[in-house]
Amino acid sequence: MIKTYLKMAWKLLYKNIWNLILFEAVYRVFSNFLIIKLSGKAIEFALKQRGYSYMTSENYNDVMLHPLTILIIFGLLLMVLFFMMFEVFAVLGYLEAAWRREKIRIPAIFCAGAVGMVRFIRRYPLTWFLYMAASFPYLWLHSSYSAIDSMRLLKVSATKIFEVFPAVWIPVALLVILICFSFLFSYSLPFRFLMEETEKKIRRRVKTVMNGKTLRELGINLLLQLVIAVVSILLFFAVGAVVVLYARFVKTPSTVVSAVIVYGDWLKTVMGVVTGAFGIVGSVTYLYLIFALSDRGDYRKSRYYPKKSRMVKILRGRAAAAVLTIAMIAGESTYIIRSMQRDLPSAMASSGYISVSAHRGGARKAPENTLSAVKYAVESMADYAEIDVQETSDGEIVLLHDSNLKRTTGLNANIWTLTYDEVSQLDAGARFNKAFRGETIPKLENIIQYAKGKINLNIEVKYNGHNKNIVRKVIKIIEENDFVDNCVLTSMNYSYLKQAKKLNPDIKTGYTMKMTYGDLEELDAADFFSVKYTYITEQFVENAHSFGKEVCAWTLNYQGDIQRMVNCGVDNIITDDPELVRKVILGDTDRSPDFLDLLKYLVN
Repeated sequence: MIKTYLKMAWKLLYKNIWNLILFEAVYRVFSNFLIIKLSGKAIEFALKQRGYSYMTSENYNDVMLHPLTILIIFGLLLMVLFFMMFEVFAVLGYLEAAWRREKIRIPAIFCAGAVGMVRFIRRYPLTWFLYMAASFPYLWLHSSYSAIDSMRLLKVSATKIFEVFPAVWIPVALLVILICFSFLFSYSLPFRFLMEETEKKIRRRVKTVMNGKTLRELGINLLLQLVIAVVSILLFFAVGAVVVLYARFVKTPSTVVSAVIVYGDWLKTVMGVVTGAFGIVGSVTYLYLIFALSDRGDYRKSRYYPKKSRMVKILRGRAAAAVLTIAMIAGESTYIIRSMQRDLPSAMASSGYISVSAHRGGARKAPENTLSAVKYAVESMADYAEIDVQETSDGEIVLLHDSNLKRTTGLNANIWTLTYDEVSQLDAGARFNKAFRGETIPKLENIIQYAKGKINLNIEVKYNGHNKNIVRKVIKIIEENDFVDNCVLTSMNYSYLKQAKKLNPDIKTGYTMKMTYGDLEELDAADFFSVKYTYITEQFVENAHSFGKEVCAWTLNYQGDIQRMVNCGVDNIITDDPELVRKVILGDTDRSPDFLDLLKYLVN
């Protein structure tokens, strides 16, 4: 049955296929650009209204759950639904022309979208967005990944939502139920869009069409979505292979990896647009075929193209269509080329010095946040050993990343419930490797004493709600050991940095961030920004440097990601593998990676 639908769909789409492709290219680039830009501006506005210059893990809930932000998000959702409705009506107009075996050009497709959308909103002024919202999960199924990838705040928000549930399967199950409901509801869309009938008649028509065939149609629909996904993936790898071959034969050996990474980012952006278009066109075509093959009764055929409309006649003319099409393509081509030029990889790695920090001391070669880990950091010639500090119940400052000790020592207890004597009895090495059996959790002062003259320290102060005076104690230990010039103090809690600057302005501070939204310039208590590498771009680094801030990227263990950060011009890289980072910085890595390795760089 799916084969029959595919054949019928191809017959409909083939009639004016190039006009449809050009329409989707023009419309999707424009709508995606507008949505991303307006979303960014809206979030910045919400931040300013709440009195923040930047969004952090600490103020995320305060900003996102505020009534004003919720209202803004609702407005953005309406905008997305508005754009989706226009596209659906445009595709339906195209399909209607193909069904009648008529020629339709790009301006007329846009006209079909506008006319249909205006009529639908007039008919359902208060409920149109509910109908579109109900069909949104189905119609945007293939656009969701690229939307989340291009708007990272969506990814953070999705993660936060998943964390609310006690088990991962619960939100997954709810998501599946939502998509299934959207699948079923979407069968009524063509009848609602193309036939001006009462709600009762529409439900009756859909019930008649689906009578006894609901499970079969759902199965066909699911297979269709799978076909779209498989075709999109195969197309991505096919084009990716061409990109890799181009880079290998055209670029110099020293820049081939960088070129593949940057070209890979471009390809992912383009494929996001292509996959989204496949999803919308494929899904709407499937729904239209069910509608077209049903008993449509008194359906009026000339709905989209009233012959009395002079404007429609002009737009359908060859001359007007050619001029408008060329103008739209030229405008968007210029925009795309200029955007790509800004991201072109440099010919060589950054000539500026990039320092290297060993993550949690040296977590790949030794138990994290231990003396052995810091010793490895020294042996690997890292510039800094990045360590985490927390406070015991009796006020001692020790090295520890998690608030709970179970992962590193096996004891299911929080650090603030134990004294240092109790903590010192725990084995922090055996769970990593038996060779480190007996390794203890060290005090900060012991690590500083060892590091003197050997390595600098990046001391990240953890916030757990039970350590109000930890910053004062850490500063005191640093000062007593004469280590002010050999360390930096970082934290995800911005108030900690303010306290540190007040206590000792000479200590260099860094703000650790998982996301990058807002105005960095107003964060005076931070001398540099320590940012998750997936959020760092060349423009972000340039902005930070323009007002005297450095950028540290964390945590990188993959050659392709490290090379991208080098090309972006970051000042420090935190890694579990300092030796690999140093090789990438110095250009001593494999300059002739094979085809599969380059394809992995492109995909990752």
